[in-house]
Amino acid sequence: MPANRSVLLLTVCALLFALGSPVFAQLDPDAPPTDDLDYAEIQLRIAAMLPAQPDLLKFSPLYTFRFVDWPDGIGNLAARYEEAFKGYSLKTSNNKVLLLDKSGRTIFACDSEKKRQTMLATDYQNKGLQLDDFAPMHKSGLAIADNSKNALLFFEDNKFVRQVGFDGNRILFRHISFVEPDRLGLNVAVYDSGRDKTFVFDASGRQQWELAGTAEPCFFGNSLLRLVKHDTKLEIQRFSDILKTPDNIGNYSCNQGNIILDAWIAGTFGGQLAMVVYEGRGDEDHPDYARLLLLKDRQIKTHRFIPNLDSRLSLVTPYRLLITRSGVQLISARITEQGLEIVAAPVPYR
Repeated sequence: MPANRSVLLLTVCALLFALGSPVFAQLDPDAPPTDDLDYAEIQLRIAAMLPAQPDLLKFSPLYTFRFVDWPDGIGNLAARYEEAFKGYSLKTSNNKVLLLDKSGRTIFACDSEKKRQTMLATDYQNKGLQLDDFAPMHKSGLAIADNSKNALLFFEDNKFVRQVGFDGNRILFRHISFVEPDRLGLNVAVYDSGRDKTFVFDASGRQQWELAGTAEPCFFGNSLLRLVKHDTKLEIQRFSDILKTPDNIGNYSCNQGNIILDAWIAGTFGGQLAMVVYEGRGDEDHPDYARLLLLKDRQIKTHRFIPNLDSRLSLVTPYRLLITRSGVQLISARITEQGLEIVAAPVPYR
């Protein structure tokens, strides 16, 4: 592979010295799904229950990370279940869509405006690292979660900087579920599900603070966020190193007769917090339109769209915000025959 300074090669040699070597059970009572019900069939049934309406957010294809041989694309063995499905991690950085192909140990970036794909980092050839999640940091830095080492690895200018996993008194991580940078890439949030703790580190790997319990993979200024899901209500809480007791910054209640199935934070823009909520009409077997919630100054504005139920992906955050010169877009992903397709819908401004 040609040398390229923009590509961070995570080789074993570079690390030796430093490291010391929801498909729903039933969508329609009159037509229960079968064991081989696939994504296309599920979406057809969803479309029958949730017809298109003029006010719905409309998603259209943005880019496809193709199933082709490395280094040009992502592997399709895992996507087709010919081997264990290690999955993907989807993120954005301004106008770029970032995708970690876990089975290929490679992070790809796509410029959403030029539709040009590049390689951000890889350990495909050496296979010395297990890339479980990643966070793009300040000045081309990168933080990588490696659960085989129970560690968080930091890189700057294509060079390994620090391994974080032991603070001198204790092992910090048992299983890292996600790592997420703030908007400027100056800090990174890490949730360890093994110890049920959330940590914040700076871009060089120095711990800033920690808190018991989980957070959403999103910074809101200097704060982190937590979604508390009740049957029919969603609480949005904020906490930080100074504000250890969570502060409620907003509440959302379902339409009458609906329940909350799931909810995620997609990102922030212009002082607004964007969240996606999946609802069911009384139970999970009868999904309703998904909601995009825009929270600002404790006020919530709601937009609806048809939910994407490609449960094969199991993304920590299935929806992200993409910020371009033409505006803000809500993006998601689905598996197609050609590859992992990114779809996008314009986000209305308040």
